[in-house]
Amino acid sequence: MVNLKSFCFFVLMLLASGIYAQDNALIVKTPQNLDDVLERKLSLDKKRLKNNQFTIQIFSGNYEMAQVFLDSFSKSFPEKNAKLTFETPNYKIRTGMFGSRLEGVQTLDKIRIKFPDAFLLKP
Repeated sequence: MVNLKSFCFFVLMLLASGIYAQDNALIVKTPQNLDDVLERKLSLDKKRLKNNQFTIQIFSGNYEMAQVFLDSFSKSFPEKNAKLTFETPNYKIRTGMFGSRLEGVQTLDKIRIKFPDAFLLKP
């Protein structure tokens, strides 16, 4: 009986020595165009961060009031594009991307005539 157990153990060890686990090399294959797109995105993001751009925030609050302010702004300043965004917990209306603070302040002065709570923001 002991010899049978020893023999079975020996046979199992011989068979197990031929079994190998997975290789430890990880190969990730990505399409070439994905790498190009990611490089372009990173370069554009860096350019945007380098540009010290200013914007004007007109309103921050609930959705219903944001819609009212957006409609009012669009009627008062049809040449300017305003964007409604949501940043928890408020909806915000912002307009313009100004390359210099002076340009932003000049536009802000015109907007404050109708929207006195507007302010210049550097996002």
